[in-house]
Amino acid sequence: MSLKCISISISLILAFAVAVVRSQTTDKPVEQVRKNIQVLKGLPDPQLFLVMNFVGDSLGVHCDYCHVKGEKNPQTGEDTWLWEKDDKKQKLVGREMMRMVLELNQNKFKREAVVTCYTCHRGSTRPERMAPLPPRDFVKEALQIQKTVLPAAQEVVAKYLSAVGAKQNVAPSAIVMKGSVESRSGSGALEVIFKQPNKALIKQTTAQGLFTRGTNGATAWAQTAKGVTEITGEGLKRSVASIAQFNLIKTPDSVADATVTGIARVDDRDTYVLTLENSATESTQLYFDVESGLLLRRVNVTNTMLGSLNVQWDFSDYRDVNGLKFPFVIRTADVASFDTTIRSFKEIKIDSTIDDRIFDLPQEPR
Repeated sequence: MSLKCISISISLILAFAVAVVRSQTTDKPVEQVRKNIQVLKGLPDPQLFLVMNFVGDSLGVHCDYCHVKGEKNPQTGEDTWLWEKDDKKQKLVGREMMRMVLELNQNKFKREAVVTCYTCHRGSTRPERMAPLPPRDFVKEALQIQKTVLPAAQEVVAKYLSAVGAKQNVAPSAIVMKGSVESRSGSGALEVIFKQPNKALIKQTTAQGLFTRGTNGATAWAQTAKGVTEITGEGLKRSVASIAQFNLIKTPDSVADATVTGIARVDDRDTYVLTLENSATESTQLYFDVESGLLLRRVNVTNTMLGSLNVQWDFSDYRDVNGLKFPFVIRTADVASFDTTIRSFKEIKIDSTIDDRIFDLPQEPR
C-alpha cells in the first residue's frame, strides 16, 4: 500500500513533515485513531502506513490492490481513499494472511517478525514454491566464509575515524551544506545547517514555496507560509534521530556491544557489516568499505508485529573539507518507493559563527 495520499517519509527531508501529521494523532494504538481495524490492534498509529507499504512491497502491489478509491479531490486532483471499506476480496484474504503471520510468530516462534509477508511472497502476489536453479554450492561458500577472519568492531570504527580525519570526541563547529534535493514529491534547492550532536535547520525551496524544518534536540518543528507546527511524541524522536546522517561521525555513541557480522556488497564495494542491537525492537547496521574504511551505508531497523521497517542511508562522493571528509551525496530510502530522496551538495563548509538560537522553535508574532 502506498503512503502517497496520507503519509510522508521518515527520512530526514520529509521526516519533519510526517512528524507534523504524527504529532496530531500522538502514538495511540491504531484502533483508537482509524476505523475498522480488525487485525493490527495495538500497533502504534504512526507505524500503520509504513507497515502497509511493507506489505505492498512484499506483494509487489499498490494500495488499490486491497483498498477502495473514492472520487478525486477536486482541488488537488489527487485520489481519495475509503480505507475502512471491505469491498475487495483481496483485503479479506490479506487479513487472514496477517492473522496467520501473527499466529506463527506469537505461538510458534514466540517473537515478532520472524516470518513476514516477504518471507514467502518476495515481491509477488504468488508465494515462491520452488528453489531457483542451478543451485548454489553452499558447501563451497561455507568453506570460504570459514576462511574469512573478520576484524573487531573497534578496529573497523577506528579505521573509519582515521579515514574521515576525525576523533570520537572532537566536535567541529556548525556544518553548512548547500545543494539540491530530488524526490518524487518534489525537487528544489536545499540548505542544511547541522551542529553536533542533535541540532539542525533544513530549508527546502520547491515550486510550492519554502519549507523549513528544525530541531534543537529537545523540540522539533516545521514551518510553511501557513505558520509553525511543533512536532512531539514519536515524530520528535524520529526527527532527532534522522539528522544523524549529516553528522561527520555517523556511528553510534558507543560500539562496545557492536559486532562485525559479515561482509556484504554495497554497489561494487566489499563492506564490513557492523551490527548494533539498540533495543528489543530496534537495531542498526553500518557498512564500512573494506579498503577505504569509509561508511557507505547505514540501515536502521524497527521491528513491528507484522514485519521490519528499515530506513537506509547511502553515502558517496566523499570530499575533503578543511581536512575532514564529508559525503557530498546522501540517498535515503524506506519501504515507500516515492520516499526515496537524493541530496546532492555543491558546497559544504564549517562555520563557527552560527547562533544556536536558529534551531529553536520560532515564536510567531501575536
